[in-house]
Amino acid sequence: MNQYQQNMAIESFIRDKDSKAEPYSLTDIEFINRYEGAGGQGSKGATGEGLLYEFYTPSYICDLMYRLAVHYGYDGGTVLEPSVATGRLISPLPDKSKVTTFEINDVTARICEINYPDAKVYRGYFETAFLNPPRFTTRIKSNQLTWLTGYPFSLVIGNPPYGKYKNKYSSYFPTPHMHQIELFFMYYGLKLLKTGGLLIYLTSSNFLRNGISYNYEKDEIGKLADIIDAYRLPPVFKESQVPTDILVFRKK
Repeated sequence: MNQYQQNMAIESFIRDKDSKAEPYSLTDIEFINRYEGAGGQGSKGATGEGLLYEFYTPSYICDLMYRLAVHYGYDGGTVLEPSVATGRLISPLPDKSKVTTFEINDVTARICEINYPDAKVYRGYFETAFLNPPRFTTRIKSNQLTWLTGYPFSLVIGNPPYGKYKNKYSSYFPTPHMHQIELFFMYYGLKLLKTGGLLIYLTSSNFLRNGISYNYEKDEIGKLADIIDAYRLPPVFKESQVPTDILVFRKK
């Protein structure tokens, strides 16, 4: 059974369990946590936008990123994970009740809910944090940044999607214009931090090594925070050889 087939089996298993309102045993949870993103699995049958974005963070990287948060002074306050998938990056956090997350894949959002029932898991795009609920068709007025109850956050941690920024909500954010979706996640993640708060992302190495590309976006990010640490990593994803970096920012 390849990974795509295993994903399909897990999806079917979750639908069956939830339709019967049955609780999940530890064995069940171990099984559903074998779910991986669709990234790199097109040749195995996977389809949809997840082919581009769903590369899930290995657990040892998640542990490292949390240790960096502690090292740089994370104070134990509220946490945002804006693209949570199955929840690996919030696994090391000691108090899941302080965690707010977003996830556009219903299956992985459900897995995160099963793993971490105390966390707030919003099924939708990160952009909706800045739009008026419940329809999310207008921006929140400038004197109120977000409707999220955990704001301002002490820590934003994640592995945001990479690539050109265009989705059904991108037109609501014309300025500052972010050409790459990871830059959007950086800028607006930083906006949600309190002064002195930390943003720690695993992201494509292009951010640090693309020279003068996206200098405008980088300048806008620099107005909000200082980059205080960075680590170049070898390829860490099962289905991708894309080089990655861990970036650590502190909000000004």
